[in-house]
Formats: sequence, C-alpha cells, structure tokens
Amino acid sequence: MRRDYFICVFLLCICVSLFYVCFMPLYFVYGGIVPREFGTFETVMSYIYLALVFLVLPVYAAYKKKLWMTAGLAAYGILAAFPVWVLPGMADKLSGDDASIVSVVWAFLLRSIYGMAEAPFAPATRLFGDSFTEVLPRRIMPVAIILYVCIQLYRFYRDAYRAEQLDPLKALDKTSIENSRSAAAVGTKTIRKAQIPEVLGTVISAPVRTQSKSEEEVKKATDSDTDFDGPED
Repeated sequence: MRRDYFICVFLLCICVSLFYVCFMPLYFVYGGIVPREFGTFETVMSYIYLALVFLVLPVYAAYKKKLWMTAGLAAYGILAAFPVWVLPGMADKLSGDDASIVSVVWAFLLRSIYGMAEAPFAPATRLFGDSFTEVLPRRIMPVAIILYVCIQLYRFYRDAYRAEQLDPLKALDKTSIENSRSAAAVGTKTIRKAQIPEVLGTVISAPVRTQSKSEEEVKKATDSDTDFDGPED
C-alpha cells in the first residue's frame, strides 16, 4: 500500500507533463527556447500544477508522514534533472559522422524527457521569467526532501516541549537525577585525588629510664622467693 503512493505520485507528474506535450507545443527544448503564446487555461493549469508539486504534495506528505509520497516526488525530480546531468557528457559521442545509433537514440530519449519535464512550467515564464522557470523541474527533489525533514524536526521538538509542559515533575526529576550523578562523580574524583596529610614538625619520643644494678638484683631476689615458697598447711 505504501509503494502505491510512490507509483501514484510519480505517474501523476508524468501524466500531467505528457498532457502538455500532447496538446501544447513545446516552449523549452534542450539548448534553446521556442517562443509562443500561452492561453489562459494553460496558464491557470500551470500555476495549479506548480502549487501542487512545490507546496501541496510535499506539505501533505510531510504532515501525514507519507514518506513514499515524498519519494515519488523526489524520483520525478531526479528524472527531470537526469537529462541535464547526462547530455553535456554526450556531446563528443554525438558530434561527427561516427556517432553510434545507440548514442543518437539515447540522446533523443533524454531530450524528450527534458521537454516533457519542462512543458507544464512553460506558462509560468509570464510570472518568473525564462531563466528561473527553466530550473524549476530540477528543484522538485530538494524541495520535497527539505520540507519533509523540516516538518518532521518541527514535530519532534514540538512534541518534546509539550511533554515537558504537561509533566514538569518528570522533567524536574530527570534534572535532579542528572545533577546528583554529576555531583557524585565530582565527589568521587575529589576523594581519589585526596592525599594523607604529612606530620608537621619533629616527633620527640619520651626518654626510657634505665634500671641500676642494685635494683636488678633486688628484683631477681624477690622473684626467686616467690617461686620457692609453697602453700602453707
């Protein structure tokens, strides 16, 4: 079902272009312009197609998240720009009498695609001029992609802001948790960096009193008396 959106948008753009090619003479051809007058109906339909391709379809696809519709517009934009990318490199192959039939047929097909893509935009030259209108088909792809990305980014930030406004406590909890984690990390680093303080000054030990020989003899005698005295009857 999603791929149907891609096919429908892609074929819609091609059908509108072929309608102009079948019923209106070409104004833009590769390498030049064939001047002619534009009717009122043709001009109005050209402006409608212009608004549809550059505004209605891209905005609708982005708003409804229809990625395949955006892909269809982008694919048609690539098709419209493809002849301009390829034909300048084929100038050497088409010059002279040695041009192959394959190159001639391929160049004819690319020129036809160029005229088909430019046909719906030709009446817009009244408003925008020839030089600006000629590059409009090659702007379909970037416009479709940029609008889709911008609207999705806007929606993402809008939903995040609304969620924060509806539940501010949750946002505060998250903030407090993050602050506590950062404070704990800083405290851990401070403890790791802490060093044992050094002792200031000189440590002075108390003098040890030495016993004299007489005191040692008295102590030994006392110990010997206590050892040989037995219990009384």
